[in-house]
Amino acid sequence: MSRACASPACVARASARDATRAALSRRDRKPSSSVKVARRASRRCSLTATNAAKASAKESATLSNRDYPEGELILGMELRMHSLKAAPVDTANAEFMRPGVTAELEDLSEESVRAAVRKVIKHFNWNGPVGVSVTRAIMRTLGNQQAAKRLERMMPETKGKVATMIHTEAAGYAEMYFGPGLKEHGVVVVATIGKGMGTVTYNNGQKVRNSDLKHLTWTYERELGKLRERWGWDGYAPDIPPEKDEAVLHERYALAGPARPLYRRDGDLTRDFEEEEVAAFRPILAYATLVDKYLQKIAGAVKPDKIILLTTGAASQLPEDALFALLQPGIASKGLSGDTIVMGEFPTMALVKGAAIGAHVELGRRQAGEVLRAAVTNTIVGDPKPRELFEEDLLWIFRKLDRDKDGVISHDDLLQGVKFLGTSFSDAEVKGLLRDFTGGMKEVATAEQFTAWFARALKLAVAHVHEVHSEDEFNRFVKEWQEKTVNVETTGGTMTDEDGSLVVLECGYTHCRPCMKFEKTYEGVAKKYQDALFLKVLGDACPGAAHLCRDVLEIQGTPEFRFYRGKKLLHVMRGADRGKLERTVQEYLGLNPPVEEPAAVPASR
Repeated sequence: MSRACASPACVARASARDATRAALSRRDRKPSSSVKVARRASRRCSLTATNAAKASAKESATLSNRDYPEGELILGMELRMHSLKAAPVDTANAEFMRPGVTAELEDLSEESVRAAVRKVIKHFNWNGPVGVSVTRAIMRTLGNQQAAKRLERMMPETKGKVATMIHTEAAGYAEMYFGPGLKEHGVVVVATIGKGMGTVTYNNGQKVRNSDLKHLTWTYERELGKLRERWGWDGYAPDIPPEKDEAVLHERYALAGPARPLYRRDGDLTRDFEEEEVAAFRPILAYATLVDKYLQKIAGAVKPDKIILLTTGAASQLPEDALFALLQPGIASKGLSGDTIVMGEFPTMALVKGAAIGAHVELGRRQAGEVLRAAVTNTIVGDPKPRELFEEDLLWIFRKLDRDKDGVISHDDLLQGVKFLGTSFSDAEVKGLLRDFTGGMKEVATAEQFTAWFARALKLAVAHVHEVHSEDEFNRFVKEWQEKTVNVETTGGTMTDEDGSLVVLECGYTHCRPCMKFEKTYEGVAKKYQDALFLKVLGDACPGAAHLCRDVLEIQGTPEFRFYRGKKLLHVMRGADRGKLERTVQEYLGLNPPVEEPAAVPASR
């Protein structure tokens, strides 16, 4: 070794270079559990002391806004096969703040749904959060898995603040937050009866993921159809019996459970009654027997602490006291107490209110999840931006959150432990986060559940394609990326492009099948080339998008892809061709410089 290389200063510089290279390697490469970074341990130690001090200083002063009994104004929507009902709801008290409106659907199609949604948004001049309650028929019309995204596109003014749920979930939120479920801390099943029977399960006030009991109730609609045909009533519930006979109805004909069913499969009575005595009650008794049968199935399978029954549609006109008395004995026959079943308190416009309340809960939970994800990432790497983390780093965070060191994260662990990360959450937000960790049925989270949650949160946080809705929004993106100077490899060497980073804009329409089919492919290309900004605009999403496509860009065919640096249009490509798209992106990123054509050689004579 030379004398210069052996000097202390040179050794120090070499060590610094090694540390820098290690950090850059960790930043640029995909995380691997086998990689060790020397600076991580020292960073952890300093963060432990710094964050603990910050948490101690702020503990008495920092409060979440949701610690207070205040809500927000959210537009609730109830979307059915024939109509859309909507009204702004104050989620602090479930009260309507303005008179509601109804928009009729011309037919069961995506175009009719879009027209109705646009009418409502225009009527209220709305640009805030929206909760949408939909039927399963509407879900199928909008493409099931794509329904939420398509509804969100119909309301670009909301900027993504849209929560979509089925009717049963909307009803469940209303009952759990402002109905009889408010004080229940165990397992609660909210059951809705109308055309069909739907259920949603809650545990400790939090919705349990994938808790639909459809495997128990899927035949309800078919059996209800047979009863309607036999007894000849219109709608999805029989006529209301005379008021004077209601007392007789639940005093003499309360159901006795499976041991003594009131009706056989063919619909005939199993007990001996005088014909004239039961004639007026036959339809309602047959209907109650059917409902009772399915409630007993649910009670036997779940053993809930409470069943909240909510009647919808025509069934909401039935006398609740009479219906309740008919169903209570059957529930008791499954070994549950008589007061396990209760009637819901929001039969009128419950779904509009429930959709708004559900949006308040779900959007708040999403926000809390993103705050926690950012805090975890910032603690490890010093930057809250979404990025993958080592499993060992996530397990270190888990151990810090596990305050009592019992190997799981409880409610109190999370409530106190997040202060180490420099943030805080309300009691309700902590419950929501634990629900996200565990799925809802467990009160504590394991390390495996925590790391799986982080992976899901990271996937949601990384938006590779941004949708634009107006000329102004597009120009803002272009201007922002114009300020990012980049180095581009060319055949002549490396040059700095002062026009900024590459921007790719896809132009399409929702009725363009190739555009919709290419969505996932475009997202995949955007994920692969993160040095460029990928945008898309749907020309029929809103008036602003229509103006951008028709008048500003003058789109001729879709899908169309435009490549920009700053305000300079570099290239226009048409057609859904992944290979061609990638080659063009590579060319303008300097990843695959075009090969120069050789000079033409004159033909020999």
